[in-house]
Amino acid sequence: MSDPVFVSFHADRPAGVTGAHPNANLDTAGYRRMLDLLFRSVRLTHPTAHCVLLTDRTTGIGGIRGPVQRVDGPVDHKSLMLSRSLAQAAFVDADDFSRPLVLLDSDILLNGSLRPLFDEDFDVGVTWRPSSTMPLNGGLLVLHNRRPEVSKAFFARFVRTYAERFATEGKGAWYGDQLALQDCVGLNHDELARREMVVKDGCRIRLLPCDTYNFSPENRLDAIGDGLPGRLVVHFKGLRKRLMQPFWDAFLAPRSHPWLFPQWRARRALAHLHELIAREAPPAKEAALG
Repeated sequence: MSDPVFVSFHADRPAGVTGAHPNANLDTAGYRRMLDLLFRSVRLTHPTAHCVLLTDRTTGIGGIRGPVQRVDGPVDHKSLMLSRSLAQAAFVDADDFSRPLVLLDSDILLNGSLRPLFDEDFDVGVTWRPSSTMPLNGGLLVLHNRRPEVSKAFFARFVRTYAERFATEGKGAWYGDQLALQDCVGLNHDELARREMVVKDGCRIRLLPCDTYNFSPENRLDAIGDGLPGRLVVHFKGLRKRLMQPFWDAFLAPRSHPWLFPQWRARRALAHLHELIAREAPPAKEAALG
């Protein structure tokens, strides 16, 4: 099977628009650097992957290296998360599903291959965590291509549920996708922990633990100091975004240049990370949602 299509979303916020996502803490250049690292990690772990960025026509993508397909569409910056889901829905509906699709946030690094997952027989993969309020995280969604129409129907139902029931002010304005996912899957956090698969409206939904497929470390440099073995997808939510570059430098960059003294580069990068850990002050606290 070919490597998946990895799809992320980003649109520069126009001047004067208020209401940034609660977990947004970078400027425009910072988000481009983050997207560059995301797609470099995708190509590192999935060499034949196809990378796609959903955006709008006014957003610049200079500095994002490597082959990335740009797909422009309308974005309402006052309803940014709903705009993201609508852009994803348009892409999913138009795709031929010759490959599986992986929809992922821009503050993610791939730390290992997802290929074994696609040997399994399912339609949609969602990541869960032991949270009673938001047990499903929308930062990574997997749409298998074994039964494309089933995967497409689930995603269309999910976005319709979001738009009709959860695209409101307050929590729903920013986390409505996660509330809609929970509604579409239909299990609470205790039930999610006891099952690997649920069938809803004919769709086989694979329940993927966040500990492996959508892991968020603590907001401390020493929390990433071992390279996070076994964490295939690392999600640097909120203030953790500052950890993306050190993680890339210490653990992924040495793997991306195997012909340039990889052991020496890895030792040097890891030593630098440990120097940063030794100098780090206690990090700021932030809300747990995300």
